[in-house]
Amino acid sequence: MKPIQFKRLAAVALSASVAWAAQAADLRFTSYLPETHFGTKLIVQPLIKKIDEYTQGSVKVTNFPGGQLANAPGTLNAVKSGIANMGLVGVGYVGDAMPLSTIAELPGAFSDLEKGHAAYWQLVQDKLAEAEFLPNKVRPIMMNLLPQTQLVLAKNIEINTLADLAGLKIRVPHATAGDAISALGMVPVEMPISDLYLALERGTVDGAINLTASVPSYKLNEVAQAVTTNLAMGSIGFFVVIAESDWQKLSPEQQEQVARAGAEVGSGSAATFVKVNAGAEKKLAEGGMTMITVPEAVVAEIDAAMAAVGSNWVETVGARNPMAADISAAFNALLAAQ
Repeated sequence: MKPIQFKRLAAVALSASVAWAAQAADLRFTSYLPETHFGTKLIVQPLIKKIDEYTQGSVKVTNFPGGQLANAPGTLNAVKSGIANMGLVGVGYVGDAMPLSTIAELPGAFSDLEKGHAAYWQLVQDKLAEAEFLPNKVRPIMMNLLPQTQLVLAKNIEINTLADLAGLKIRVPHATAGDAISALGMVPVEMPISDLYLALERGTVDGAINLTASVPSYKLNEVAQAVTTNLAMGSIGFFVVIAESDWQKLSPEQQEQVARAGAEVGSGSAATFVKVNAGAEKKLAEGGMTMITVPEAVVAEIDAAMAAVGSNWVETVGARNPMAADISAAFNALLAAQ
């Protein structure tokens, strides 16, 4: 009897190990951010670590940084097609496929980053996940918003009136930012961030809408002389998404653990980004870049000129998706409730 009992126990153990192995997941993560970028250090790496911790190693995520698997505009399709299982998707790069999700990137959409983050993530869970992410066969597990972007300028100029900006060719990350630049009398030039260094060096553009903290990551301080400090040119949103097919392969427990990791890392990122941005300003100034504080009267003039961008967003996006007005109203209500 003992040998038979042993065989039965061995069979049960083998079945359990096979069941566990079937639940284990090895996921490829595609990111266009360089390995040294602050976003990699503050978003991607902490998320991967949390997922490993909360799933007790049953979900392994391997990051492929610097566009090894896909460039910024191609990240969403890379996840949808199976080239990668997960990816860091810049909202501005997928405006054609997910126009409603660009609402948080409107110039001056919010002033307090932590409140903006909370409102936007709630909007994603309430409406955007079902309206845009799942139809694109991906599921959002984390969201990050960055501080308001600034003007990074190739040359140090005085900005005493709106006219001082007229005609400048400015690199923009997406069409919404382009609308803001056009409203200010400048010329928008869309291009990937990876092309910006050479464009500034060669004079193809005069500047860019950019996050101050990312200037050192792309070495823009080598080819730019100045950056503004007090404009609200729009935030930049990022999502970590997982292919819905891969999500469904995870057990309910793993799904809960991965979602928990994303929520925790995402919610803590806003306060961190505020500190990182302030630190970057200080270091860039110490390195010789000019920090331009635009006069309050000119800031007000700039804000007024860009105010129409929000109204145009509802009209333009609404022509493609009738939910635009509802999304705008819901986002503003969530912001007011913070």
